[in-house]
Parts: sequence; C-alpha cells; structure tokens
Amino acid sequence: MTFLRVGHAIVLVWAATAAAAQPGSDITASPAATIAEATSRAAARLPDLVAADTSRAQVAAQRRIARGPFVGPPVVSGDIEIGSEGLSEQEIGVSAGFRWPGEGRATRLAAERSGLVIDATLDDARLMIAGEVRNAWWALASALAVLAVEREQAALADQEVTATKRLVAAGVQARRDLLLAQAEQSAIDARLSAAEQDLVTAQAAFEALAGSTPVQFPPEMPTLNGVGVDEHPAVRAALARAAAAEARAVASRFGSRPRIEGSVGVRRERDDVRGGSQNALLVGVGVPIGRNYAAAAETAGAQADALRATAEAVRMQTRLEAERLAGARRLDVARRAVGEAELRRNALAEALALTERGRREGEIGFLEVLRARQTVAQATRDLAVARVAALAAISTYNQAQGVLP
Repeated sequence: MTFLRVGHAIVLVWAATAAAAQPGSDITASPAATIAEATSRAAARLPDLVAADTSRAQVAAQRRIARGPFVGPPVVSGDIEIGSEGLSEQEIGVSAGFRWPGEGRATRLAAERSGLVIDATLDDARLMIAGEVRNAWWALASALAVLAVEREQAALADQEVTATKRLVAAGVQARRDLLLAQAEQSAIDARLSAAEQDLVTAQAAFEALAGSTPVQFPPEMPTLNGVGVDEHPAVRAALARAAAAEARAVASRFGSRPRIEGSVGVRRERDDVRGGSQNALLVGVGVPIGRNYAAAAETAGAQADALRATAEAVRMQTRLEAERLAGARRLDVARRAVGEAELRRNALAEALALTERGRREGEIGFLEVLRARQTVAQATRDLAVARVAALAAISTYNQAQGVLP
C-alpha cells in the first residue's frame, strides 16, 4: 500500500506544479489569511470592476451629448458650381436637428440612472463573488479535515497490519486475521485516495478565485444586524436597472416624434461673365414624413426592460426573505449537528474500547474489532465534516444578510 501513497503524492505534486505553470496564476502568492482577504483578491478580478472606469466615461459622454439645443453636432456643407466660363456659384451652410423641449433633461436623467446602475451592479457583483469565495473556502476546509482523518486512519491501519504480521509469524494469531487487516488497509487507502482527489479539486476551485490555498481557516462571526431587504445589493441593482430602463424609455419617446432640422447658409452667384455677383441668405426647415419606427421599437424595448427589471426586483426581495429564514434555520441545525456528532463519536469510541478489551480477553473475534473501528472512523469523519459545516453555515447566514466578509 506504500506504492499507492507514493503515487498519490506524485499526483498532488504534479497538480500543484501544473497550476503554478499556468499564465497569470496566483499559486505563488502568499495565502489569504481570512475570508475577507480572499474576497478582496477575487473581487479585484471582477469584469465589472475592470470595465467600471470605461462605463463611467461612457455615462459622462452621454451627459455631454444631452447638452445644447441640437441632437447631434451641426453639419457644415458646401457646394461649388463650375461652368464652362469658370466659377459660377458658391454655397456654404450649416444644418442641425433640434431637440424637443424637455428632451435634453430626459436624456441626462437616463445617463445619470445608467451611472447608478454601474455602482449598484458592482456592489452586487462583489457580494456574489464573496458567496463563491465563502463556498470555496469551506469546501477546501472540509476536504482538508476529511483528509486528516483518512491519514490518521491509514496510519492506524499500517500499525495494525504490522502488529498482526508479527503475531501471525509467532503463531499467536491466525493468518485469516492478517488477511482481514490487509483488506481493511486497502479500503482505507482507497478512501485516502478519494480524499486526496477531493482536496485537489477543492484547491483548484479556490485558487481559481483567490490564489494560493490558505494555511488556516478562521471563521466569520455571525452578523447580528444585516442590511434590510430593500438595501440588499442584489435588490438595489435590480431597482437601479428598472429606474434606468424607465428613464431610457422616457428619453426615447422624443426620438419617435418627427425630428425638425433647420439649416442656414449663404449663396454667391455670378451675374455675368465680367465678374459681377450677388449674395443670398438661405434658411431651410426639414420635417420628416412618417413615423420613426426604429425609435418606437427602442421605446417599447426600454419599457419591456423596465417591467422585467421591476419584476426581478420583487422576485429578488421574496427570494432573499426566504434565504434569510433558511439561513438562520440552517445555522441552528448545523450547530445541533455538531453536538450530536460528538455524542455519537464518543459513544462509539467507548464501545470500541470495550470491544478491544473483549478481544484481548478472548471473548470477541478480530472481525468484530475491525467493524467497530470502521464505525468509529466513519463517526470521526462525520464529526469533522459537521464542525466545518457549522462554520460554513455562519458564512451562508452572513451572505443571506447581504454582508461582505
């Protein structure tokens, strides 16, 4: 079985080396000391954070566009007519589309609401990544706790096989007991291999979020007073999207109206071949014929977005209320489960001690002792998992409260 453990160690070293060789990997960085530090590292990679400055620049540009009486920049145009006798006519003019009264204010409001969406979405994204880090943090802690139990059981199995071989060689114990001990050793090695594989998976998931694997796993403290449901980042983001969509719908309604364009220019014409000319002032007005269906479609789409975002905010509020109640119940259940697991493990450990004494006195066989040890080992694994689950329930409760680590 030593061969199997050497193989497991080789796999673990290979996995760590491969992760370190990946471009941009944080495997060589110092491990995070707390969940808060791990969350900060993960949040620094958020796409929303990377694009936040560019999005704010876009909002600022939209505000600038909404200033002034014109929809877009005025257009300067010029024409020159050259006949057989030389230059005969010159014309230069400026044209622009006018805003409707109140259109600029509505467009600026839509831009401001879009800016609020950026900040609210970023807060929501930070909380979401905190939830992922919390799950990865405690999944890793659970994998390490199970692996520690399996390694302890493997060491005990090795000692049992060694002692049984010595007794069999001395003729004190039957060879059947040695076969049973070796079979139990194989089963424990298989569980150890599975625990090591689970650890590699948990490490990869955590390192993808926040860099190197932590050395210790300090728990969070339960949040006594979290934010209100209406102030939860997910709800605020949904409400901000609804308000921004409604503002876009109001602003886009102006675009569905006929857009009046005005122009002013100067024309210079030659009267005769000797060079005499006259000047004229040109004033024009352009009114489109028909409705702007593209703008009408945009308005309808913005209204639909507003309705969806409002409905999503209401659904989010209901879901968060349920999650908060469930989080509190899970925390109570997890804490009780630790006490129950401790009682079970202690009772089975005491029963194992009595079983081993019966074996020494010749009243109980070796197979019964192995079964009792298996039961204690399972209870020890359950206790280790329950302890980590209780700490994870605190993080889950805080997550439902909308609180960052």
